[in-house]
Amino acid sequence: MKHDQLWKDVLWTFFREFLELFFPNVADHIDFDHLRLLAKELFTDIPQGLRREPDILVEASTKTGEVELLLIHIEVQAKRERDVPFRMWEYYSLLRLRKRHPVLPIVVYLSSGTGGVVKERYSESLFGEGVLTFE
Repeated sequence: MKHDQLWKDVLWTFFREFLELFFPNVADHIDFDHLRLLAKELFTDIPQGLRREPDILVEASTKTGEVELLLIHIEVQAKRERDVPFRMWEYYSLLRLRKRHPVLPIVVYLSSGTGGVVKERYSESLFGEGVLTFE
């Protein structure tokens, strides 16, 4: 969709301002002079073989000067869908395993009525015992 790519371009153009507005504690640690927009990577979701492609994937260095990198993964969604928290966990897992750096997952919902900035949660349990919580 054309509007999807437009929003991705806007988010990348105003990436610093976006983080400073919605994630100021994260923005305080990032060296914005050393950002790198990573090429779209396709992931195969084993065993189904479904293709996964992050909307925006940014490699950022921190202000400490140490070799600390984090990946900021942004997904643009037209509206809220029930499976988004699970899909973000999948992306997180694949990116974390492949890149071996911390990942900050962010979803931007374009539709109104989403309640502003919210944390969504994906969790799993087995026999009533919590085994995974992802926000």
